Amino acid sequence: MSHEVPSRPAIAQLPELVKNQIAAGEVIERPASVVKELVENALDAGAARIHLDLEEGGVALIRIVDDGCGIPPAEIPLAFASHATSKLSDVADLDHIATLGFRGEALASIASVARCRMFSRVRGTPLGASVEVEGGRLGEIRESGGPEGTRIEVRDLFFNTPARRRFLKATATELGRCLDVVQRLALAQPGVGFVVTHDGRRAFEVEPAMDLRARVRRTFGAELADALAPVEVRDGDTVLSGFVAPPRFARNDTTRQMWFLNGRPLRDKILSRVLKDAYRGFIVDGRQSVAFLSLSMDPAKVDVNVHPAKAEVRFRDERRMFGFLVASLRAAVSTIDMATPGERMIDAALRREPSAPVARQFTLPAPAWEPRPEPRERELPVLVREPAPSPASAPTALTASPDLTVAPAATRAQSVRGPLLQVGRTYILQATEDGFEIVDQHALHERLTLEDLKAELARGAVEVQRRLVPELVEVGGAAAELVEPHLEALARIGLLLARFGSGTIAVHGVPARFRRADPAALVHEVIAAVERTGAAPGAEDLLEEILHRTACRSSVMAGDELSELEMRSLLSRAREESNSQTCAHGRPTRVRFTLADLEKAFYRR
Repeated sequence: MSHEVPSRPAIAQLPELVKNQIAAGEVIERPASVVKELVENALDAGAARIHLDLEEGGVALIRIVDDGCGIPPAEIPLAFASHATSKLSDVADLDHIATLGFRGEALASIASVARCRMFSRVRGTPLGASVEVEGGRLGEIRESGGPEGTRIEVRDLFFNTPARRRFLKATATELGRCLDVVQRLALAQPGVGFVVTHDGRRAFEVEPAMDLRARVRRTFGAELADALAPVEVRDGDTVLSGFVAPPRFARNDTTRQMWFLNGRPLRDKILSRVLKDAYRGFIVDGRQSVAFLSLSMDPAKVDVNVHPAKAEVRFRDERRMFGFLVASLRAAVSTIDMATPGERMIDAALRREPSAPVARQFTLPAPAWEPRPEPRERELPVLVREPAPSPASAPTALTASPDLTVAPAATRAQSVRGPLLQVGRTYILQATEDGFEIVDQHALHERLTLEDLKAELARGAVEVQRRLVPELVEVGGAAAELVEPHLEALARIGLLLARFGSGTIAVHGVPARFRRADPAALVHEVIAAVERTGAAPGAEDLLEEILHRTACRSSVMAGDELSELEMRSLLSRAREESNSQTCAHGRPTRVRFTLADLEKAFYRR
């Protein structure tokens, strides 16, 4: 039986419409993509005011009107041609792109999958010109009257590609994505006014004179805008400015992490990592910070031509940029007042109450007189210790923990004035100048324990509690192999481990501060950290990955009864430590109530 060879189709140039529809598949995914490309074109044209009308989430109509420089009639056909642009002239221009758009694909791609109409009038000319384009077919260009600037209408998106249209979401979803695009561009472009309507109703508006904080207030509300902390730093010709939010505004997603590069909104993984590192230790794991940050830099130092939607960039000197951004933002975050305001809790309580105070019947319970139980036996972690020796006198070898006592705190504790009250053996209530604070004793002491260990580590004087008999932890051969190359690094933070047989780790010592340390748990946390990072854990890495949790177990716990001297000592140490507003896991250490909060709670205001 003969085998028939199939005929090979000839190689041929694709028709222009097909090429544009292929490009549209990369650039134009949904109505929000159209909005992004057209608004960016308006901004590149120097528009000071942009008006956007949407119908059915942008599927039925997207109309953008701007007061930019306009397009001459002779260039309108080129505006709808593929890879035709006024923003680049040769390949060298790709090295210093300063405009939002530059590829010359957007209008051609949009016109290939929609019915379009354009009117444009160049500034200073008496008349403009209009044209209609349907499915990529350019109509006749006609002289027309109208205001200076450009108006583009995009109707029936994906009318000729129904498969693409079926993938669109509900109207509310598509509208939300369109608004997100406009809001990001509005925050990135102070000085430009935006108005958005949907089905004839105004959905968003900012005036040209609004600065970034005012735009955040208009977009996301006054509570967030008023709490933002400013950032303004420079590294040569690179300027970082904007705002960071207190950790209490953290979210489950990154939708309010907004970066702008030379006026271009970005969704870049490197910049997301910058914020994660900047907030490390200030925010609960798994939560995402809120920030609005603008980078101004030489366009030649960054490549924006790495993503079809121009949402990601590549910095020429990524390592230097990363270090500059993390250090600058971490310094800004550390200045934020991170105490949870009592007002938020009172507002929540008032929402659960009737709108006005009402008379109620209260029944007082019968007194139950019971003898107070004796304090349970416990070994409280040290709240105050003698000052550490200077580096010159510090021992060169790891030593056992010295005798630590609360007694030296007596003088220092006097600096914390006013009455103190321990509530539920967990919270400490203290008066402030304009109200009172409720302090989480465990969260606060956990942070202080960790900061003390960091200080010891920086001095090279981490104290070790050696075990008379090493504790053996069976972990398996593969896990023991992972740990063995890092034994020296672990010893620098006071964790003395050794290989014992093929699958066992011997624990010879643990950091002296960790009075409640579980050697077996520590070993397993080391293994998990090495597996997670895939690299040798340095001292800082181990503090991040392991010792946070160990510090948690080694601190004053919820349920530990503290004497008044111990409470004063703890609060006194907190005053001396600048980084005491959150625990090692990012939870706040205190809630603050002002007199205004109390007046609100008691309906005095």
